[in-house]
Amino acid sequence: MDARARAYSSGCAAVECEVEYLAARLSWMEGRVVEALVGVERVLAVGHGPSWLDSGRAEPWRSAAYWRARAHELRGVSEALREDYAAQAVSLMAAFEEFDSGPVIDLFAEASMLRNLAILARDVASPEIAEYVRSRSEAVAWNQNTASLEFEVFRALGWSQARYGDHLGAFRYLRRSAEVAPSAALRIRAIVDRTFLGHELGENDAASYDFNLEVEIANGVNWDELSGVERSTLYALAAGVAPIDPGQARRLIDRYFSIESPVSPSEIFKRDRRQRADECSAHAAVLVAEGERERAISLLQESFRIWSEVGYAWRAATVAADLAELTGERRFFDVAAREAANQPHSWLARRLAALETAHSAS
Repeated sequence: MDARARAYSSGCAAVECEVEYLAARLSWMEGRVVEALVGVERVLAVGHGPSWLDSGRAEPWRSAAYWRARAHELRGVSEALREDYAAQAVSLMAAFEEFDSGPVIDLFAEASMLRNLAILARDVASPEIAEYVRSRSEAVAWNQNTASLEFEVFRALGWSQARYGDHLGAFRYLRRSAEVAPSAALRIRAIVDRTFLGHELGENDAASYDFNLEVEIANGVNWDELSGVERSTLYALAAGVAPIDPGQARRLIDRYFSIESPVSPSEIFKRDRRQRADECSAHAAVLVAEGERERAISLLQESFRIWSEVGYAWRAATVAADLAELTGERRFFDVAAREAANQPHSWLARRLAALETAHSAS
């Protein structure tokens, strides 16, 4: 008798869900996406009919609700693969609803899903979802094992607040991300974030910040061993340093692009284009500082196209503002202005007002 047959003869919905989820997960890891999604539907079908009731024989954290939550999460991953990030947000909210109906929550799984939802709330999801992330983040029992996820949640909340014009709240969450950052790379990233926002809001200290200490620390980091948001600190720091020291910025961005990246299971099918959009913008900042205007414009146009295609209107608008400033073309200004009109107190709206004033004066 195979595992599925034994599970369905157990009379325990939790066991049935576990077997179906693990089979779906294996299919996903092996690149059999359609089979994985069929498995997800099998998980979600368990526990809702009259003959599939929990028998109480499963461990508490292995309740049927737990495995259904993980199935919603896996469905969300597939939606992200299709670049349907709004649908991913819906799946993650469904996962949390299942989590909360079970007896015990798996802390690491909860923190991981909250990180993913926070990133979506920052750029594409509704204000209500952003508020949900904020409220839930305060109730999570964060610990050392979830510190990097905690950093990303608070960082995303900071930028979400900035998007909606709550700049005091934005700085508060960005400070919290710095306080919990478990590595030198993430602490540098937190400083880059706060300095960028401060500069956009006209803070003199931010405008004159030279990043000398952060560059010194960065030179001692083994970037080859890092990935994700930690490694992205290199190009973010390069963009921050560029107006002050183009040579140092070039060394940082070249270091980033020199790193050989092994393909992880999450990158089997295709690379996340959002990362490429971020890289383009950072590289463009370095090129502008070096006087390579045309190359910078080309990279910013690529970044703008990606953000537009994946439905990240806010991020597309911020790049459009960069293009408007660099090219003087009204079409880019208008794209940014339409999005900023929805958030009239945001740093982007402030920046566009300054650009309009400068244009009128010239």
